[in-house]
Amino acid sequence: MSLESLPVHRGLPVPYVATWTGEEDISHAVIAADGVMRYVDPLVDAACRWQDALWRRLMRAPGVGEPIFEALHPVRQRTAMWEQLCQVCGVSVADEAAQMGGALYLGGADGAAGTDDPIADGERTENPPLHIACAWKSVSHCRHLLEGYTAARVAEPRQWGVEGILHAAVGGTVVPVKTKARAAYGSPLLPWMLAERAIVELVGVRSVDLAAEAERAGLLAARARR
Repeated sequence: MSLESLPVHRGLPVPYVATWTGEEDISHAVIAADGVMRYVDPLVDAACRWQDALWRRLMRAPGVGEPIFEALHPVRQRTAMWEQLCQVCGVSVADEAAQMGGALYLGGADGAAGTDDPIADGERTENPPLHIACAWKSVSHCRHLLEGYTAARVAEPRQWGVEGILHAAVGGTVVPVKTKARAAYGSPLLPWMLAERAIVELVGVRSVDLAAEAERAGLLAARARR
């Protein structure tokens, strides 16, 4: 995929990781079996298990219906994290990261809380990296970034774990006990998570001036011509 080939909504490209209303939740019923949480259907269970966690199952139909920008598609988000794909265009950021001394990550400022802290070394995030061109477009159009943002180049994004709904076994059934829980890979909690996001730990963080990077890349001049 590329920026030019993304589905468009109201004149703007929709990020690769965004969920669409046409991508229905088709997760099967879950049970407790063999000391872990499983989908009832063993074939579905095998297909939806990744790094010992069971993953929420959504249809894959980008472009169908309306985009839900704040909802990340579990499989596309996980793929972007593990393969270091840009969250906007879905293309690898590896070449740019090698040239620029790290992959580019953005953090949004919380206007209500009055926080705009820089991205910290060791911070954990559910947001995949971006290309500089995609990041520059995002800070102009994404409502979550319009209040402010911080940017950093990260030398070593480490796969850390998952975020999702933590369950507990009650007899042969399972019940949800905590939403938006996180569990590291290898944690005893991992087999009881219905995972929705892959989480990376950002190591080797260097704060950057996004506008300065965009200017060096010729993106400010391109915007001025439009």
